[in-house]
Amino acid sequence: MEFGDRLRRARKSHGYTQRELADKIGAKHNSVSNWEKGRNMPDTATFKMICNILDLSSFFLLTGEDLPSSLPELTPFFSAAELEMIKKYRMLDAYGRGAVDSLLNYYCGLKIPPKNVGARLPDKAPPPVVEMISGLISIQGVAAGWGTYLGPEGFDTIKLQKNHLTRKASFYVPVEGDSMEPKFHNGDILMVEKGPVSEGEIGIFTLDNHGYVKLCGNGELISLNPEYEPIPMNEDIICNGRVIGVLDPEWIG
Repeated sequence: MEFGDRLRRARKSHGYTQRELADKIGAKHNSVSNWEKGRNMPDTATFKMICNILDLSSFFLLTGEDLPSSLPELTPFFSAAELEMIKKYRMLDAYGRGAVDSLLNYYCGLKIPPKNVGARLPDKAPPPVVEMISGLISIQGVAAGWGTYLGPEGFDTIKLQKNHLTRKASFYVPVEGDSMEPKFHNGDILMVEKGPVSEGEIGIFTLDNHGYVKLCGNGELISLNPEYEPIPMNEDIICNGRVIGVLDPEWIG
């Protein structure tokens, strides 16, 4: 018999309707119906009032069993999931209960030897192996402002965690300035994939030996910060690649 069934029987044995019981405990009129249908459970304070009004042991109302004489009256509150776990535990044989006890002791850090020697404790998983790859990072930043030199010899090699983004990135370059805020900030390290940049995408561009991170517009390079004027595009502008994200500092080995 479920909690809702026991509540229904106890209520009817006292001659209360669902509305009358709800009024006595100060609950909404549909609350008792929801409890009896197993949709939810009363909170701790309401549960105690129900037990007092229906003259029931809280242990019996929760479990359907009489409280052992050696234990004092308890008024715990269990969720529906916890009650279901109690039911499943009581269905186990001694071997099964020993296995559950061992797992609980293990995960709760109690370090209590298992009663059932047949219940094997799980091995602690070894730390995951992080695969690293090499990447090129510019020793000078690309301007999110007025531009700095971005020469081919100005790169160092760094070690990075291998993932779907670092595998795609051709090189990395730090941001200097604020012209691409709020998307990119001064000090961010951009991940750049070599290839063309379409209109509406953000890329790394070189003009007159100065590197820029800008939004590719229709015939111009655009700053996201409206305080900066667009840079007209011409045949001297070189596209170095498309920005695919900001490098997470925790990926740097």
